[in-house]
Amino acid sequence: MTKALVLSGGGMFGAWQAGVWRALAPVFQPDLVVGASVGALNGWAIAGGVAPEELIEWWRTPEIGVFARLPETIQTLMERYPLKISYATVLTDSLRAKPAIFENGEVTWQHLAASCAIPFVLPQYRIKGRWYTDGGLLNPLPVWAAVQLGATDIVAVHPIWPKPAALMKPLVGAFVALLGHHPQVPKGVNVATLGTPSLGTLHDALHWKRENIEKWIELGYQAARAFVDTQAETFQG
Repeated sequence: MTKALVLSGGGMFGAWQAGVWRALAPVFQPDLVVGASVGALNGWAIAGGVAPEELIEWWRTPEIGVFARLPETIQTLMERYPLKISYATVLTDSLRAKPAIFENGEVTWQHLAASCAIPFVLPQYRIKGRWYTDGGLLNPLPVWAAVQLGATDIVAVHPIWPKPAALMKPLVGAFVALLGHHPQVPKGVNVATLGTPSLGTLHDALHWKRENIEKWIELGYQAARAFVDTQAETFQG
């Protein structure tokens, strides 16, 4: 049995994931952590043994929201929390419009930055001759990647990205239908998903604001406590 924690994208809503981890950490010790977009950053820290309160304090730092400092922020995170358990992040190959998984020692700060590279918002990254973009673009919650890597029991944490504006809905819908990556979970794999209604607007997701960060951390913690109570079998053994 391989236990995996899967963390989705969500911009500043990643603070909600930090609150979730505060409640999950005492009862769930994953063998593998998989993350896309901001979940790749939280996931790296968790795979590196970050204490829940340390992850929360990291999110309380205003520099987290300064996108121009993202490379430095990521490098500091990786240096502070070297991996202690298996880890993988998902990127999107821009030209092929296909997801790509990178694991453990092959992951550099450029991979994490590329996984967070929201198109038209953050710089895209060229790694070993290929261009990569946001790892959550084709599927914000990479449960499929954890399955591909051998996970049999998965806890998936997913703050919902704001819905697109009315004029963008047809375009987004067509993109998901044509290029979205959503393989079915095979029999024998257990997935417990902890989600939340949208925590705010697109502006909220892209801009750090202390009031929002504190609110989301608490909401994540409370949601995860209730989740643990209702998913007792997931956290046994």
